Amino acid sequence: MKMKWNSERSGVYALGYVQNANTYLSDISHLIQTEVTEKALCDNLKEAYDEDRVINFYYDNYGNLQTGEFDEKRTCRYAIETGFEMPNMNPAYPPDPVYAVFIKDGYGTWSGVNFSTKYKMENMFNAYRFGSISFKNYNAANSFIISLEENLLPGEVWNFKSSVPDDFRPKTQFDILQSYLQYVFEKLVSDYTNPESKNYKKIVFSIDHKYALFNTGLLNKFAQDIYLVGEVYNRKDNKFIFSSPFIAPSKVDLMRKYQFASASLYPNVVEFFHSLDDIIYDSEIEIDISADKLTHIIEDGAKRNRFSEKYTQMYKQGELPAITSILIAAIDNARKIAKRNYKFVVPQYRSERRGEPGKIQFLMPIYLDRQYGEKPDFALVLNTEIMPDKTKIYTPETILELSWAYNNARVICKPEDTWLNPTTIDRSPMDGDESEDTL
Repeated sequence: MKMKWNSERSGVYALGYVQNANTYLSDISHLIQTEVTEKALCDNLKEAYDEDRVINFYYDNYGNLQTGEFDEKRTCRYAIETGFEMPNMNPAYPPDPVYAVFIKDGYGTWSGVNFSTKYKMENMFNAYRFGSISFKNYNAANSFIISLEENLLPGEVWNFKSSVPDDFRPKTQFDILQSYLQYVFEKLVSDYTNPESKNYKKIVFSIDHKYALFNTGLLNKFAQDIYLVGEVYNRKDNKFIFSSPFIAPSKVDLMRKYQFASASLYPNVVEFFHSLDDIIYDSEIEIDISADKLTHIIEDGAKRNRFSEKYTQMYKQGELPAITSILIAAIDNARKIAKRNYKFVVPQYRSERRGEPGKIQFLMPIYLDRQYGEKPDFALVLNTEIMPDKTKIYTPETILELSWAYNNARVICKPEDTWLNPTTIDRSPMDGDESEDTL
């Protein structure tokens, strides 16, 4: 068995979605230092596919990179020979074969196309990332996160009750802490060059720019700020890879060993909102539940198994009006409870994605069967929209499983334990790989 060749397409397009359709020929031409034509590349790829000159990558249960037979579920990267070679910098060594690389996302879609040598691929895929925070491998990342958790101020749980295994790669032992660090650093990088942001230049670089330092927003056992230091790689404008992080040592060591200037230490904590009004849900504001939003929430939720078996079966049997009535009633009940407990609906931070800036949203717990003593079925995500007359209105965007909701909410602050309690939540695999590797 091997990955599917789409016979309705040709060349790289037959292997998956091509994200760099306008540049992939120039990409490989630049790499091998010779112009490559579309026909030559297409012919070579089809020949390599027919002869099974493909490397299939997957991660074992310990998070380590492996190669083997293609498996529809486990294989998450594959590389196919292009028939072209990259000149070696050392003329004593032969040129390196160049591969076309495709990556599978959480929806099962293959996309590319990146071009790389086998050595670079293996180094990249073996690395483990929390977004742009990178480690050489899974073991290094897991050891770091365990050590960091041991240094934290006691009293907070940083992992869920249990975790459903990911098809691709396991999370570290403290997956909530892993997610928290990713979002904090992502926000600092996004706002670094914006003088209007409260996070302007809250990442500090060493004098030689080999290292960077940021405030995690976490406290250690002595209630002191925890800063992380990491190596700077692939810096382009304000974006870069924060590699092999470690807890910052003393100010003396930072200056002597890592070349930080004393005047630049230490940055303040990240800020995700401008005022308290941004993160307090107002139960008096209308929720605009349109037909389009209901269609997305119910149909998409059912297809992604975000409903219980009972409501999934109702959806399959065409009982959409019944589900709609129950959902609207659950939303009305949540609003009633929120009027009496302003902490019932909690804020979350949705990170920047697909060119859309990060923003504050609200998470409303939905109890379809009104069993308020148990866990809610899911969290309804609400956006805040400002109308032309300056009034506010909430619009539902999607629904989230509780583990996703907790991770997003924890970025703002530790949620109350009323319904978002990690000791009672099973972590579900993410729809998309939040630490996706790229070449």
